[in-house]
Amino acid sequence: MTTKVTPIIALWKERTLPIRDGLYLATGVSYAARLAPQAQTGVEILEPFDLRASLDADPEWVTEIEPTRQLALEAEGRVLCCGDGGHGSEGFVACTYGDEELEWVMYFERSNPFMDISWDATRQRATFTSTSDVRITVNALTPWWDTADS
Repeated sequence: MTTKVTPIIALWKERTLPIRDGLYLATGVSYAARLAPQAQTGVEILEPFDLRASLDADPEWVTEIEPTRQLALEAEGRVLCCGDGGHGSEGFVACTYGDEELEWVMYFERSNPFMDISWDATRQRATFTSTSDVRITVNALTPWWDTADS
């Protein structure tokens, strides 16, 4: 678990996220991301970027979030969650430690709210589905690796 308060951890505690499609790790590493319905995972992880620099350049470029679903992964000691942002088109998916300490979060400006979570414990895969039927399937423990094929 992370003890350093990175920008994404601070935002998560305030129930806000940056308005930039991406994967944000609690360690402070951030990657641009895009929805990719043609990909088996439904998402493509792109180049890393500096979240702190982005927030310094425009500290108001954040949105309020509302978690709407949670699924406890008791064997892993984690909780998957998903929900929506302050605008109708936004959605996010995330994984926290049991005490709601953020591990990772993905945000998408045009996914619509994510409202459903399914878990395949055998394959360690979580599938999140939005109200517009956008589906993201990731290895819940390491979503930054494209492991849906394994």
